Amino acid sequence: MSNGHCSSPSLIPRPIAVNSVRENEIPDASSNTQNLEASAEHIPQDAAEDGVVDEYEKLALSLRDCDWEQLQKEFADAMDERSQVEMALHKETAELLEMFIAWSQTTAYRDEDRAYKRFKTRMGFAQTSETKLEEKKKHYANVVRAFENALALLQFD
Repeated sequence: MSNGHCSSPSLIPRPIAVNSVRENEIPDASSNTQNLEASAEHIPQDAAEDGVVDEYEKLALSLRDCDWEQLQKEFADAMDERSQVEMALHKETAELLEMFIAWSQTTAYRDEDRAYKRFKTRMGFAQTSETKLEEKKKHYANVVRAFENALALLQFD
């Protein structure tokens, strides 16, 4: 967003110290002097010692010339752009989620179908085994009856 409206360094804006402001740069020096004296107490001691105050002074002077309405418009435009990007990401995520749900349901349906087929096969095997067991039981019962009949014939003779 730096298109000439407000060129500011990446420093956080701080109030300007009283002794670092030149009177020919400020239109109403008497009213600003009172404001500067009140705000000078907010500048940290180590900032004044490190020469950071000069950076803050430059920043404050550059901020005076900023077109705040244009900056606010650019901010709103940037937020709208970010909102559109966020909505696009949201839409893409929703589409991917929809595909994942379809994939997982397909997998679940396939697994359910395979499980049903296995169940039918096992039921068929169990029914066949029960039928064979029932036939063997009848066969053995017939064999026992045949032996009993043969014994009965031998006893009456």
